[in-house]
Amino acid sequence: MSEIITGVISGLVASAVFYIFLLLVRPKIRVSEKVAIEGETLIRIKVVNRTRCILTNVKYALSFCRRSGEGVCIVEEIQPLKTPLEVMSKYSCWDKNAEYAIRFSYKIPSHIRMSEGWLEFSIHANHGFSNTSACVKKRYESTDVMSGIFETGPSMKILAVPRQNS
Repeated sequence: MSEIITGVISGLVASAVFYIFLLLVRPKIRVSEKVAIEGETLIRIKVVNRTRCILTNVKYALSFCRRSGEGVCIVEEIQPLKTPLEVMSKYSCWDKNAEYAIRFSYKIPSHIRMSEGWLEFSIHANHGFSNTSACVKKRYESTDVMSGIFETGPSMKILAVPRQNS
């Protein structure tokens, strides 16, 4: 009888250790709190992979949302400027090119007015080793849009770009 109890307890301990291991190797995705805008319509959202493993099956979307008169939310998806990215490089403090930090670029259509609604960015990715997934969603109001460009590396700071005199 004691062998059965020992087996059950060791099985529970092994399951708990495995569960904790899976929690530790899940994707850690950081999305910028602000949106960088260049000119009138080019916006960028920065995403940093803080995981020490590549992220796979990366899917992301940017939508403009506004409420209609009846309280219904109207959603319009905005397409990225470049072809969709499916893999993000792993985080490394030795990576001089910071390939783990991606700036997603979008051209906002001229009929969209930030004062009439908000932007929603969502990203979903799988951990390359454990295949656990993470989904992050951010909402950006008009006050979250700042003129400038993102600093390189893991920083989310937006640097002001000096205007060119014409």
